[in-house]
This record gives sequence, C-alpha cells and structure tokens, in this order.
Amino acid sequence: MRLSGRLLAGIALLTACATQPAPTLTAPDAVPAAALDALCARLRMDAIASTAPLTIVRTTRPLATQPSMTALAMIARGRVKGGRIGLSAQEANRELPLQTAGTSCTWRPIRVADMAAHHDEMLVEVSAPAINPFAPKHGGLFARVTVGGEGASWYWVALVPHGDQWAVGGVSILSQ
Repeated sequence: MRLSGRLLAGIALLTACATQPAPTLTAPDAVPAAALDALCARLRMDAIASTAPLTIVRTTRPLATQPSMTALAMIARGRVKGGRIGLSAQEANRELPLQTAGTSCTWRPIRVADMAAHHDEMLVEVSAPAINPFAPKHGGLFARVTVGGEGASWYWVALVPHGDQWAVGGVSILSQ
C-alpha cells in the first residue's frame, strides 16, 4: 500500500509537470550595450576596425532575410527547429534605437537617410534582437559591416538569458 501511494504521488507530480507550459522566452526590447561592445571587439580582432570611431546606423535595420537565416541555420549544426523562423524574422526586423553611449567602443551614429553620404566609410548596421529559431533558448542579432554598402561581412551576436537580462554568448562570423 505504501509503494502504490508513492507511485501515485510520483505519477501525479510527473503529470503536473508535463501539463505546465514551458516558460516563454521573449526577445529583448532593446539592443544591449554589451552586444555592441562584443561586436566592436570582434571587428577589432578581425582587423576590420581600428581605434577610430565606427560609423553605425542609429536604429536597427531589417537584416533578417532568407540568406541571413540560412547562414544562421548552418552554424546551428542540426538543431534546426523551423517553427519560429517567421516570428524570429519579424522580431529581428523591428526598428529600435541603438544606445551607443557608455559602450567601450567609440561609435558615430548616423541616420538611415544619411547612409549614402558615407559611401567611403566602414558602415555597421545591426538588427533588433530576436530569439534564435535554431536554438530557442538563445537569442541574438545580425550585424552587417560594409564599406559604403558594398562587400558585406555578416556576424551573429549570440545572446543568452541571464536572469531577467540578456548577456552576450559570443560573436560568430556568418559570411565575408
């Protein structure tokens, strides 16, 4: 009788756990300053950036395209879960302001309308943060680095939840 009581209690516990919805992870509502710092450090490591100010578009850009999502899938190495691809692209293509003040890198923010005037400079654009559809417990943002809009190098700045904040999990190059 004791064993069956414990068994029933265990089954009840497992049933309760199985019916509880998994916590929903939401995309950050701002670009974390740490993400811009990590991107800057990676650009310096790759010898793309120096100590001079980097020109960056002051709002997020719609960089979640089919080619960028495919490149992200390739670094996921088989963890593909396609259910959130559309939602993640929608999250990543939101327009948000960038907070460049207080970062360790010197950024020169410009408006989207002024991009053409910077045709001979290295230009950094970032997407809004989104949940990674190929690793749903993580997030990230795309970064595109060009010289005047040409010769793009693509990066993924991985974000991981840390309590109620998002921390940088690393910066991966997607293509050059």
